[in-house]
Amino acid sequence: SSGINAEYGVSNEDVIFWKWISVNTIALVTENTVYHWPMEGDALPQKVFDRHSTLKGCQIINYRTDAAMKWLLLVGISAQQQRVVGAMQLYSVDRNVSQPIEGHAAAFVPFKMDNNKSPSNIFAFSVRNQTGGKLHIIEVGAPAEGNSAFTKKTVDVFFPAEAPNDFPVAMQASKEHGLLYMITKYGYIHLYDIESGTCIYMNRISGDTIFVTAPHEASNGIIGVNRKGQVLSVSIDEDNIVSYITNQLKNPELALKISVRCNLAGAEELFVRRFNMLFGQGQYSEAAKVAASAPKGILRTPQTIQRFQQCPAQPGQASPLLQYFSILLETSQLNKAESLELARPVLQQGRNQLLEKWLVEGKLECSEELGDLIKAHDSTLALSVYLRANIPQKVCQVFCN
Repeated sequence: SSGINAEYGVSNEDVIFWKWISVNTIALVTENTVYHWPMEGDALPQKVFDRHSTLKGCQIINYRTDAAMKWLLLVGISAQQQRVVGAMQLYSVDRNVSQPIEGHAAAFVPFKMDNNKSPSNIFAFSVRNQTGGKLHIIEVGAPAEGNSAFTKKTVDVFFPAEAPNDFPVAMQASKEHGLLYMITKYGYIHLYDIESGTCIYMNRISGDTIFVTAPHEASNGIIGVNRKGQVLSVSIDEDNIVSYITNQLKNPELALKISVRCNLAGAEELFVRRFNMLFGQGQYSEAAKVAASAPKGILRTPQTIQRFQQCPAQPGQASPLLQYFSILLETSQLNKAESLELARPVLQQGRNQLLEKWLVEGKLECSEELGDLIKAHDSTLALSVYLRANIPQKVCQVFCN
């Protein structure tokens, strides 16, 4: 039906735009109002908010929500003075407040910053007007408890001279990679880093307008359909993006960030260089963080443990080795070599309950060697290690003794 019928208890207004916004909810947009219609039982369309006056007469092209459906966005376009003007209405459910924004394409995405416990709720939108193109990346709502606020980013969006009337038509975000994909009317794709706003890549992928897009979950990229009916998929090459950012963009800092964020290879040399520099300066805690965050565990080797073991402890501070292990324990499970080397000083100090705690939390890699090391101090704890490591003959030995 093109209208929301009166028998549903809402109105006789025509529906001019509709879209699925979750697996069981459809958004319906009329000339004056936005409704959400849950597809469960006999649920009726629920009025959510009235359209803002700035969208009057606009062609509605999109409707978006954040993951919690607490922030809602209506997007429209209209022809004015020989250009296409974008108008958006950002609505906060909790505050029951609308904000009009000039913009053409937008996306919501959860993004976790370094040192924050929870992801920030990020809203990105792009506009092209008489003064040029801009991309804005902001946090909506108050930061989660314990989180630092995300610093707003505003960057220029480049439009080539041969596309004077081009403008953004779609935006999708990859929360896995922390990247934004923006597509323009003339078929250009722009790839941006969410945290810094840096443009990583831009190219034309279609000679025809791409009129619909969606996140492509299989590749953590974007999928779209153009007016010729071609289905296009774009995603990053995980094997090469880090070296591309290092060598082509000459941006080693961003390369390191993306390598850590996505656990991607390609920045090994950068990590080793940074680790050695910090270690040489005696910044053992910072060096430990680099070793812990380096992708694919490239610095988590017996040689690294040996280097920390050889460092003298500073008065009143934990030894560099214990600093290293405590940073690893915060973020991950220790590997076999790390588990053994941490267990030695802990057992010598008689702090068996610490090892028991780490075992229960799954922080240690259980092995026959770890069980043998612990057995001389605590046979019950050793039994727990042998069981987890699946060493039946040693389990029998402990029981027999």
